Amino acid sequence: MATYVIGDIHGCWQTLERLLERIGWHPERDRVWLVGDLVNRGEGSLAVLRWAATQRHLTAILGNHDLHLLARAEGLLEARPEDRLDEVLEAPDRDELLHWLRTRPFLHRRDDVTMVHAGLWPGWSLAEAEALAAGARQRLASNQWR
Repeated sequence: MATYVIGDIHGCWQTLERLLERIGWHPERDRVWLVGDLVNRGEGSLAVLRWAATQRHLTAILGNHDLHLLARAEGLLEARPEDRLDEVLEAPDRDELLHWLRTRPFLHRRDDVTMVHAGLWPGWSLAEAEALAAGARQRLASNQWR
């Protein structure tokens, strides 16, 4: 069983498909860790989310573009000219996909490896970062997440 770590997909579904094929990823055997920013910029954000939400051996953490999508979905932010999120926002399975995204962690740790998107403040210990990430995840996954 291999573990592949992939960062910043940014909605580039076809590129992700080619990468997975090239590395010989097998969904029943191998793990994939996604280092945030699953959506935006590319034209395939909806396909990326649909794929990721169905993978059994996948861990995805949140990035700033993922949080931007959640804020857009709630009307908390206006669209930016460069956004490529409308397909997700208009999808019939939008609510399920956004719920899946809202329940992703901000930090993932396994053994001696810690995965975050865009780094940690140097003044935090790993224990502090884990506690803060867990609190943020719990809040975002709750009914009072807004």
